[in-house]
Amino acid sequence: MSLFSFGNLAVALLVLFVTNVAGTLWSKHKFNLFARASKCQPVPSASNPIPMPWSLNRKYEVYRASVRGDLFEGHFSRKYARFGNTHAIVSPLTRTQKGINTIEPANIQCVLATRFDDYKRPEFRSLAAQPMLLPGLFTTDGPVWAHWRGMVRPQFTRRRFDANVADSERHMQLIFAALGAPAADGWTADVNLLDHMYRLTMDTATQFLFGASAETQTAELVRTGHLPASAYKESHLWGFDTTFNKAGSYVGHRIKLSNMYWLYDGREFRQACRDLYRMVDGYVSHVRAEGRAARGGAAVAETPDTVIEEMEARGASQKDMVEQTMHLLVAGMDTSAAALGWVFAMLAAKPDIYAKLRGNVVAVFGTEQRPMAEFNLETLKGCDYLQFCLLEALRLFPAGPINVREAIRDTVLPVGGGPDGKSPVAVKKGARVQLGTYLTHRRKDIWGPDADEFRPERWEGRRRGWEYTPFSGGPQICVGQGYSMTQVSFVIARTVMRYDQIVPAKGSNNEKRSWMTVLTPGDGVRVRLHLDAGAQRV
Repeated sequence: MSLFSFGNLAVALLVLFVTNVAGTLWSKHKFNLFARASKCQPVPSASNPIPMPWSLNRKYEVYRASVRGDLFEGHFSRKYARFGNTHAIVSPLTRTQKGINTIEPANIQCVLATRFDDYKRPEFRSLAAQPMLLPGLFTTDGPVWAHWRGMVRPQFTRRRFDANVADSERHMQLIFAALGAPAADGWTADVNLLDHMYRLTMDTATQFLFGASAETQTAELVRTGHLPASAYKESHLWGFDTTFNKAGSYVGHRIKLSNMYWLYDGREFRQACRDLYRMVDGYVSHVRAEGRAARGGAAVAETPDTVIEEMEARGASQKDMVEQTMHLLVAGMDTSAAALGWVFAMLAAKPDIYAKLRGNVVAVFGTEQRPMAEFNLETLKGCDYLQFCLLEALRLFPAGPINVREAIRDTVLPVGGGPDGKSPVAVKKGARVQLGTYLTHRRKDIWGPDADEFRPERWEGRRRGWEYTPFSGGPQICVGQGYSMTQVSFVIARTVMRYDQIVPAKGSNNEKRSWMTVLTPGDGVRVRLHLDAGAQRV
């Protein structure tokens, strides 16, 4: 290359550098004008002591804390303790705002509801979830999100909740069989309850959403010899839970890497995703075939009975159905199983609370030998202490411990700025606002000095506000909230009716946190259960 060419290249690079710097300074100036016009005040900035390209050190900190199970009590707690309940993440060189972290209920309300239209889901989260979750209900915004939500929402009615609870008794009997016959002293062997909850929630969710249970628990019981081979029912989704956990582990780490999600990939991840879609494709084909046979080949009714029929009626392709079914399976299985896992982990550690809960449930629903009230949405909601236990577990262990949105225009958060933290805060277009649900749920100034403790009584007479968002909030609040609360309540009630005690297994660590797709007990929920003297052995 000639000297002249080198000179041209140097000039071009210089012009590019100057242009970028000028653009950054001009953008920063306009944002400052917007902040002053909006009467916003500065917020503390989380310093980055060792600036590195693409914030690699910050990403590594999050990854390392996640692996050792110290992400929330350690890493994020220290950040908020040092920099305040609302603080900014800024570029170490230009001091340009890149994000805002907050655990203020007013800011959570603003992002999720009041100024919902100022934000979107960050694109990297959708890309990081691929190819396990392709664009759909839980990874998109705007018309695409509204389209798929419109197909799902009609299925979530009180009538269908009650019908599903009635259908779920068979699945509970399978769980009781899987837990095994107790010894002469009435105690079961050590069991990992979380494994059984994954299969239970898979089977009940598929029954509810698609009209055909995945029968994963039946297949497992036959495989392990708890049921005869004659009881086998084909399960296209048997093994979905373990394959999902394998793929979900990759997705969890990819999301924590933000825009650099592509660094965490591999053949195992891609194969697990292919296996998941093979299972779901077979399941959807099975459900569609059964539906056609039941209708005698007729077209879908004007009022579809299942999500699959709803999608068929609206002209969705097999590919569309498979992709959206993946979203629904993940939501129906993963979040409910995690909630059940945390409830039983807490109850095993608190025998006095378990005894109180059992007394409350028996007073409302009776015993297995002498049942009283029927299980339905109304009676389960009316079992106060049962609801308190569930609300408290979701407070301490929300399925989504962090919620992130990206500003699509310069906008404002209501609090966090100024010396007292009560002034508005300007949010720059493109900045990500991280809503720290986990830590908001544990703020001692909101929940009291025992905020880190499992104490269901705190819900007596308490109204829920924006300091409590286990199902998110606003227009994108979880569409399956009513279903999940009803289903989880039923499983808890039936379990405590049958077993009068539950204790942790020796050497267990049921409170270890693992956050991949949702927050789950990282080592499972290993317990022993004591059969009520009057309960019938399965």
